[in-house]
Amino acid sequence: MAATAPPESPILSLRIERRGGFAGLKVDAEHDLAALSPAQQRALAKLVVLQPGPGTSPVPPAGADRLRYRLSVLRANGQQQVLDVAEPDWPDALSALSQPSV
Repeated sequence: MAATAPPESPILSLRIERRGGFAGLKVDAEHDLAALSPAQQRALAKLVVLQPGPGTSPVPPAGADRLRYRLSVLRANGQQQVLDVAEPDWPDALSALSQPSV
């Protein structure tokens, strides 16, 4: 009988840091998972599944005027996962969460 991996602990909250871009406007925002739309929750789950486990993913290549996103996910079991995501890989569904406040 093969052992199965334990299910992932549910995500409680996330923090998004956005850096770079033409104007260099920085975003640093925290969000409660319960406040996200179903589409935003699905997009977040896909990002986390693509880079599973605790720790930090490799830093994406930087380019002139490119945006970079750092996503910190806090799970119910206390684990934190940090993902670095390049602009082309950032889901449209999460764009509203990563806009500078005006």
